[in-house]
This record gives sequence, C-alpha cells and structure tokens, in this order.
Amino acid sequence: MNSEPASHPTRSLLLQHGLQLMRQHGLRQLTVRGLCQQAGVNPGSFVYHFGSRQQFAAELLECWYVPLYQQLQAVQQQEGAALSRLSAMLLQLMDFLREQRGLISQLLLDAGSGEAAVLAFIRNLAPRHPQLLLQCLQEAQQAGQIGQAPPMHQLMFLMSALGFPVLLQQMSSGKTLLPDMLQQALASYALEPAHLQQRLHWALKGLSSQE
Repeated sequence: MNSEPASHPTRSLLLQHGLQLMRQHGLRQLTVRGLCQQAGVNPGSFVYHFGSRQQFAAELLECWYVPLYQQLQAVQQQEGAALSRLSAMLLQLMDFLREQRGLISQLLLDAGSGEAAVLAFIRNLAPRHPQLLLQCLQEAQQAGQIGQAPPMHQLMFLMSALGFPVLLQQMSSGKTLLPDMLQQALASYALEPAHLQQRLHWALKGLSSQE
C-alpha cells in the first residue's frame, strides 16, 4: 500500500465514493471493481493507494468514525463536573447515532454476515469511546453524582435507554412491523432531539446517588 496522505485526490475520491456505497448497501456488497467504476478510477490506482479491499474498508471506517471520537475526547478533557461531561458526551453520541442510523444499521448487517473489516472495527472499539464514557462514569461515582454500581452495567443501561429506540425505529421504518400509530410515536420518541434529551434526563436520574 502507498503511504501518501489521505488528502491525495485519488484516495479522497475513492473514500468519498466508498462512503456513499457503504451508506447504500453496506460493506458486504462493496467490490473493488464496482467502486472503481463509480469513482471513475483505474483498479490499478486502487491497489496503488490501498493495497487491498480489506485495507480500504478499514481506512474507510476510520475516516467515518474518527471525527466523532475526537469530539468526545475534547469533551472528556474539559474542566467541569463529570456528570455534565458525561451528559454532553452522550448527547453527542446519540446525535451521531440519529444522523448515521442508516449506515450503522448497514454495519450491523455487515457484522452479521461476517464482514472482516467491520468485525475488526467493532472488536477494537472498546478502548475508544466506550472507555471515555466508562472513565466519566467512574469519575461521577467518585464525586457522588451517581450511585455505586459496575460502570459497565451503567453504560449498558444508558446505551439501551438512549440508543435502542433509534435502532428500533430504523429497523422498522418502511416496514409493516408495527401499527401506524405506534410507528409514528416511535419515530417521534426515538428521533426528536427534545425526546432524546428527556430520555437522557430520565436515565441519568435513574443512576442518581440520591434515593
């Protein structure tokens, strides 16, 4: 693989079209030939810049994820109460999930189909944004802002309360899984920012150290 920076026009073009294809069909349907045809790039240039489909997919996932991770790192490094930083990080994460829910659903399908790059990406997430959230939870416990419990359990509770409705709405959208009235209520509850903030308030109140 060539070591030229990601800003090289051909690399950038391939990554841009790769992101479009990943949003539409997931990585499981991405082929080097199809990508090069859409981008108008010679397959030899793809090999020159990325070496292999696996390496391209790994870099594509990083380009998509790293901006979120950097934003969360910036919040975690700020001064202020741990609970306030935790709340801000969770809102950022949920905004990302809400905006990227279609692509994330595709990645879950990719993982289920055994797409190697996605499985490796998921396995390597633990020391990244989950660790930032766990650290903030531990600091909030030490400050007496939330109750004492395994931080991982608290994190799973928060993710299920905040994130699951978004994924459920995405999975059921356009399908006849739910009655219309329930589908409309779910869309509002899952996606509207005011309702997201309400769920966050309820969830953090549930973790409060005060009975």
